[in-house]
Amino acid sequence: MKHVQKKLVIICVSLLVATNAHAWGSKKPSIPSTPTPPTTPTVPPTTPTNPPLPELSGPIVEQISTLAAGSTCASYSWKNRGRAPAGYMKGMALTYARSFCRFKTTQDAPTGLVTLFTSGAKTAAKDALAHYSSTFSSLSMDVNTVGINPLRSVYTLGIGLGMRESSGKYCEGRDMSASNTSASTAEAGMFQTSYNSMSASAELSKLYAEYKANPQKCHLGIFKEGVSSCGSSSIAGSGEGATYQALNKSCPAFAAEYAMVMLRVLRAHYGPITRKEAEITTSCNQLLKNVETVIEDNPYACDDLI
Repeated sequence: MKHVQKKLVIICVSLLVATNAHAWGSKKPSIPSTPTPPTTPTVPPTTPTNPPLPELSGPIVEQISTLAAGSTCASYSWKNRGRAPAGYMKGMALTYARSFCRFKTTQDAPTGLVTLFTSGAKTAAKDALAHYSSTFSSLSMDVNTVGINPLRSVYTLGIGLGMRESSGKYCEGRDMSASNTSASTAEAGMFQTSYNSMSASAELSKLYAEYKANPQKCHLGIFKEGVSSCGSSSIAGSGEGATYQALNKSCPAFAAEYAMVMLRVLRAHYGPITRKEAEITTSCNQLLKNVETVIEDNPYACDDLI
């Protein structure tokens, strides 16, 4: 019995030694590493873009547009041009309304633009009101007294100029037969004005900056009415002069208000003015008076217009 127990002890010890020897001599089993999750590519943040603001609208815009559409000015047949596109007369009435609101809301402290618009006729070499003074006088339109009359008169003449220069088409490009083809000298828009005109008055660059920053003021949708096609739509050159040409065609309210300033400070820029080919009609003058009445009758009208 003792012999058997001794053998069992020897066997157990042998097994223990063999087991430890195997453990000491072998490599530790490898533990699988946790897989590294794939990296998500870094996307640089994008600057949020604001959607374009809708064009100015409201009951006053609608009322003035309706007034212009039904006026005898809108139905007038211009010499060698015929009737204006429907949107031209509406747009010019609305642009005049904006200029009138500038006057109305700053009477206590007029801005430089308002002072320019409302001053009496100056030298005929530069001021279209003085150049056309005999015509205005024959139609009983006062252009010499400081106030609203000169503003209304320059817009009355301006309506005729736009018809003469482009037949009232907001998107007219440069005259392809003209030699002034650089970005600075190429003319564009309803009034065929060029970028190099901006030095004529400090108020011109201010208008340019205002409309570039506020495209909702352009009344493009309104000026488009009735215009099925345009002449040359090309842009000459590049740089700021090209940008100016594009704005003249895409922002007709800018083109109009800018041209009204030009008529007071550099009327020779426009051949039809020098040759006195732009017509002045009493029906359009009356339309502008009616626009003033709409604004005067509504104390909040200018909120829709400026």
